[in-house]
Amino acid sequence: MAIAQCPSCSKSISSKHTECPHCGVEIGKISDDELRRITARNRIKKQQSIMNYSFLALILFLGGFLYLYWHHPVEGSIEMYAAKSAIGIGMVWYLINRVILVILKKKK
Repeated sequence: MAIAQCPSCSKSISSKHTECPHCGVEIGKISDDELRRITARNRIKKQQSIMNYSFLALILFLGGFLYLYWHHPVEGSIEMYAAKSAIGIGMVWYLINRVILVILKKKK
């Protein structure tokens, strides 16, 4: 008995299972065409999730920038550090997500 991954939900299951206990897909009866569809669907879900993270990172970046622009916090204050941290974290997080998206698109 070995541990395998379900092609549909990617959770760990026993290699002796004929049906995934998590999602109910019959593993032994999956055709190649169905397996390709499931793989494509999972890839699209992952890309959409990364896109959502990119938007959150962009909102964080813009929130910090707009706070600096509108409120003009005093240099050295907690507000200044928080705004600059939000800008830095948002920018790095956004760039990392974009790189991950490019890698996922090239994997096709």
